[in-house]
Amino acid sequence: MPSPQRKRKVTPFTTLLNFVPYKKPLNYVHSDLKQSTKSSTKSGSNQPTYRQILSDHNYSLIKSLGSGSYSKVKLAQNSNKTSLKVAVKIVNLSKAPGDFLKRFLPRELEIWPKIEHQNIIRFFDSFEDSGYVYMILEYASNGDMLTYIQKYGPIPEIQSRGIANQICQATKYLHDQNITHRDLKLENLLLDQSNSVKITDFSFAKFNSKHDLSRTYCGSKSYASPEILTGEPYDPHKADVWAIGAIMYIICTGKMPFNENRGLKKILEEQRNLVFPWFRFQLSESFQKLICCIFTYNYIKRPSIEVILENEWLKEKNSSLQSLPDNDKDL
Repeated sequence: MPSPQRKRKVTPFTTLLNFVPYKKPLNYVHSDLKQSTKSSTKSGSNQPTYRQILSDHNYSLIKSLGSGSYSKVKLAQNSNKTSLKVAVKIVNLSKAPGDFLKRFLPRELEIWPKIEHQNIIRFFDSFEDSGYVYMILEYASNGDMLTYIQKYGPIPEIQSRGIANQICQATKYLHDQNITHRDLKLENLLLDQSNSVKITDFSFAKFNSKHDLSRTYCGSKSYASPEILTGEPYDPHKADVWAIGAIMYIICTGKMPFNENRGLKKILEEQRNLVFPWFRFQLSESFQKLICCIFTYNYIKRPSIEVILENEWLKEKNSSLQSLPDNDKDL
């Protein structure tokens, strides 16, 4: 006779916003998802597997997409008639740092479901089960932009313009909702089956009015504005704009705009002087001017996303992204 199945606590999204954080030191660790096959979850005999939990919610687990120190991303498929493939972000509440549980995870769960834009990954559902938070997300089958650039190199300017427009339009949408992303980078730009760009990962996102300054220094050093690197209170809207400048530079050149391996003083000097080796790249003068405009050292004088979208370079002819090669074939 089979043993009775243990009842599990399943918490809906609305309750998740009020859960008591796991007590851990507040030394915040960024949850960048990296490819890994190592499993760090210890499961007892009564601990349900990811596959069992997803099955209870009508999803069939297909494979792992990536993992970090306290989160994983799985590919799953809806068991109903639509057979929709989704990405499932799974956060281990017992391993995540206390500051993440207290501040960042609740914000992500509050903000992401409210967002609806064609160039932002859709948030379908979330629930807590057996000490893990599950987020059901839109699946972008062609992977992330960083992997794409590493595989194929820089993208021609006419197609880069289309990518930049999509990123800027999505960012304007966020800023219009008083939402700042605060971690825009190539790894957080996904490509769907038609190579449309989708912003993902709202771990650091926050509601900010146009005049609110932020004092949480998050994101990645390679995309960080001078005021973040120097630890000053900063305008997160303008920090998002700076990060977009770094993204555009990398997409068009295949290189980082600033050498993050140098000391802080040298990086700030590079950011202030803006001496780029344009002679190595066949890029238009209008693109070069736009990049230097975005990389305005003083964030007060740095253009807003609305001003960037009115720039002549972004208004020039662009090519369909569908002509780009696939980063990864869909299953």
